[in-house]
Order: sequence, then structure tokens, then C-alpha cells
Amino acid sequence: MKKLKELNLEFPRIGMRIIKSAIAVLLCFIVDYYRNGAGIVFYSQLSALWCMQATRENTIKNAKQRMIGTFIGTFYGFLYIVFKQLILPKARGYDYVGSVIISGMIVLVIYTSVFIKKKKASYFSCVVFLSIVVNHIGDSNPYLFACNRFLDTVIGIAIGVLVNIWGF
Repeated sequence: MKKLKELNLEFPRIGMRIIKSAIAVLLCFIVDYYRNGAGIVFYSQLSALWCMQATRENTIKNAKQRMIGTFIGTFYGFLYIVFKQLILPKARGYDYVGSVIISGMIVLVIYTSVFIKKKKASYFSCVVFLSIVVNHIGDSNPYLFACNRFLDTVIGIAIGVLVNIWGF
């Protein structure tokens, strides 16, 4: 104990941003419960935490950035799903052609963010796009995952913004 005192450690207090983050995560769990597992609560929670900022202005700015990025990524994810099911339906196992197409589509995903002057949204666009086309393309209904992925993010953004602005 004496050695700890010699280190002169001071623990910072737990601030409201930390408390609000925990509340937002809990609210995401509650919403997910009422959605009967339709989505993946993890995505809502990440979005809520991303929106939890020190100022209202930064909260709104990050929420818009996340929303735009999610829309772009979902849009291109849908395009790839349609392409994959119509053009490459017979591909089994590891799909080299699909890998090249996905990698090429990253150019479109990022370029769209740049074109609409939302460069900071490009990372989220890529994350959402890749989560759809890499992790869930083999799902029995990848369209449903894409829709729920979008909705999960919208829920998380809404919860994050409301908790942060209302200051629970």
C-alpha cells in the first residue's frame, strides 16, 4: 500500500460521458430485446458510442457522418448482393472473382463519399459495405441482414444522440 502512495496515483472521476455511454449501451440492449433478435445489437451499440461526444455539435456531426457512411455502405452492399446472386450464383467456396469485385467496389464506396464531400464518412461506408459482402453474403437472406444492419445503425445513432443531448 505504501508503494501506491509513493506513486502518487490519482484516479479520475467517472464523468457523465462515461455514464451516458453505459446508458446508451443498455438502451440498445433494451431495443434489441423488443426487436426479438432481428438485428445485431453490437452494431447499434457501436453507433451509439460513436455519437457520444463531449459537445452537442460533435455529437450531431458524428451522427451525420455515421448515417451517411452507413447509407453508402448499405447501398453498395445491396448492389453487390444483387450482382452476386444474378451474375455469380454458382460460385462455391472461396470466390476469387468476388474478391476482386469487392476490392474494386471499395473504390466506388470511397469515391462516393469524396464525391458528395463527406470524406470522413468513407471509413464507415467501407465498414458497412464489407460487413455485408464479406461476413454475410452467405446468409440465407443477405438482403435482410443488410436492412437490419442499416436499421441497427440508425437505432444506435438515435439512442446515442438522444442520450447525449438530453444528458440523462
